[in-house]
Amino acid sequence: MHEVSSKLFRQEFQLGSAQKAAHVLHKISESHEPLAILPHDRAEQFGSMLLAIDPERHWLIIDELTPAVGNQRVSVGSPFFVIGRHEGVFVGFQSRVLDRIDWEGYGALRVSYPEAMYYLQRRNFFRVVVAPGDVGSVELQRRGAKTIFGQCHDLSVNGMRLFVPSPLDYALHEGEYVPMVRFSLLDIELAVEGEVRFVGNLRNAGGRQPMRQVGLQFLNMAPGFEQRLQQYVQRRDRELLRESRR
Repeated sequence: MHEVSSKLFRQEFQLGSAQKAAHVLHKISESHEPLAILPHDRAEQFGSMLLAIDPERHWLIIDELTPAVGNQRVSVGSPFFVIGRHEGVFVGFQSRVLDRIDWEGYGALRVSYPEAMYYLQRRNFFRVVVAPGDVGSVELQRRGAKTIFGQCHDLSVNGMRLFVPSPLDYALHEGEYVPMVRFSLLDIELAVEGEVRFVGNLRNAGGRQPMRQVGLQFLNMAPGFEQRLQQYVQRRDRELLRESRR
């Protein structure tokens, strides 16, 4: 959820009216969607649920946090992020604890009514299979190991999945920081930092060198880099949708 929060709370994703925000809050409450509570000053996450909404008195009631230690982590007056889902799309707001109360016989938290609601478009987390020729050879420049070259399979705004041969010096491992991920997208060269999120088993490539599937997350993306990926993912998603309808 911390990855989601780093993208969600931006001006471009803010809902334009209080009426829309209230509608989303009521839908979350009616569907009993779980909420993720992320304190501003901690790399922790707790669970809750939206129990009641009172826009006139500017408060919400949420269930006590789980695990229970979260109720000590988030003190009265402490700000925090709230992230949930509405129709499969990430939504969120910022709030703070007003007081601790009993609600229908159970412990609960009264929190401030959100000043703004954020709605992350679903397409920002789409992962699309790239078309042949759209993405050139992917170069992974590593620390203390030889550069690896692979082929992208699918791409999202946040990362890519690719196939690479097994390194002959040092094996790739989950969590490895990659100082430079370089590739061309529609003949435009791009470069970004990355982190290895998963390393798959070797696959026999039909007599060729065995390949391994690797998942990369992009780090510290420049706005221009992120914009190019977003434009490509949206366009490619529409192409795949049209192909599926033929």
